[in-house]
Amino acid sequence: MVVPRACLILPFLYMGVIFLLSSIPGDGSPAIVDPITATIKAIIYNGAHIPLFALLAWLWCWSLAGWNIALNRRLMLAFCLTAIYGITDEWHQSFTPGRDTSFLDVMLDMLGGYLALYFYRGQLGKR
Repeated sequence: MVVPRACLILPFLYMGVIFLLSSIPGDGSPAIVDPITATIKAIIYNGAHIPLFALLAWLWCWSLAGWNIALNRRLMLAFCLTAIYGITDEWHQSFTPGRDTSFLDVMLDMLGGYLALYFYRGQLGKR
């Protein structure tokens, strides 16, 4: 049997990975002249928030399952922990050279968390 405290290692390790990713300095260059390239870059960079934070929310929900927390409470707690980390990650990113913060990024983080938990709940309902 897996010890509940040991399960908490995974979300914290993954939060470290996200921290390292948001610590990578930006290029600091002005907007790209080519609008197609700029659009593709924005979609990739902004879109990456959804799967990154979806996995974090899923890891939180999975790790909290070992603590015998009711499903709805676990989903809410996993979402809140993911959202709080998304906010603090944007704050951390504001200190990284060449990077900036965005309310849209936080909303995409929360969207990723919500989608993961929506599907997590749906998978449990199929069992």
